Amino acid sequence: MRHVADAAGVSVSTVSKALRNDPSIPLKRCQAIQESARKLGYRPHPMISALMAQMHHHRRRSDPPNVAWIDLWPARENCAAVMDSAPLLSGARARAQELGYGLEVYPVGTERMSPERLRLTLAARGQWGLIIPPVPESAIKFPLDLNGLTGVTIGTSLHEPVLHRVSPNHYQGCILAWTQLRAMGFHRIGLVLSPEMNLRVESKWLGAFLACQQQLPKRERVAPLLAAPGNHAAVARWLRRETPEAILVAEQFPWQQANVLNRRPFDQAHVAWLMRQRGLRGLGGLDHQPEQLGRAAVDMVVAQIHRNERGSPAIPHTVLIDAAWTTPRV
Repeated sequence: MRHVADAAGVSVSTVSKALRNDPSIPLKRCQAIQESARKLGYRPHPMISALMAQMHHHRRRSDPPNVAWIDLWPARENCAAVMDSAPLLSGARARAQELGYGLEVYPVGTERMSPERLRLTLAARGQWGLIIPPVPESAIKFPLDLNGLTGVTIGTSLHEPVLHRVSPNHYQGCILAWTQLRAMGFHRIGLVLSPEMNLRVESKWLGAFLACQQQLPKRERVAPLLAAPGNHAAVARWLRRETPEAILVAEQFPWQQANVLNRRPFDQAHVAWLMRQRGLRGLGGLDHQPEQLGRAAVDMVVAQIHRNERGSPAIPHTVLIDAAWTTPRV
């Protein structure tokens, strides 16, 4: 770095900041110093880089050492249908503490906080590392300016701003659930989702289901159904037409109401859950391990803080956490 500093006519500390894209260095000067380093063949020593990252982490203890948890839900009870918010948050909080950070929750949706107000609040508190858990449909595009900030989102529901993400492996999970039902002896397996849920998971459950269907003889294939949970008539028609032995679902469809319109009632006990549902019976379901999702999100955002990465990534990365199969408690 001293050679780079001499060539660029700046101090070593300025070179250090420029190589870490520190926002205190003007963009053009930062780019010029980085270009000078490339021409000189500068390469960071990996062990020294790790040591410096740890040193910078301890120096930041004078600032609020918190990761910001950005909750965009207008009411807490509304999020229960799409995520396990409590274990997600507890896993993140535990991991943050292990790494020497606190975790501060910002109830942006409940307080109707604008993106600009949120940004000013984060800047005033020196909290530029943030995590955005799954969001409601109204916040799929949240116009938060990421200049000077870095962050991670959990799940696939947030489309803007563009962030690195940690997500359940929905494709793997559906195949796992399918395999479990086949091992139980079920041949005709169906899938029922609302269009909104299908959009939230980017059709990954539907794609995995259709891929599994291709392995079966035609007599055992069941067409999937995309319908709102309140559309009893559509569900009843589908049940009569497809006659499934077991069904993969992610939402609480009122099977009893559909059975009133259906000549061949469906036994609710033959339902398998693609999302963990507390207090509901069935064949079993997927555990997306929300605690691990929360922990992985903290690992990812803290790594970005150590590298001093700011703004929206040019190439966003996704970390997938595999689901596990759980059986109902007797």
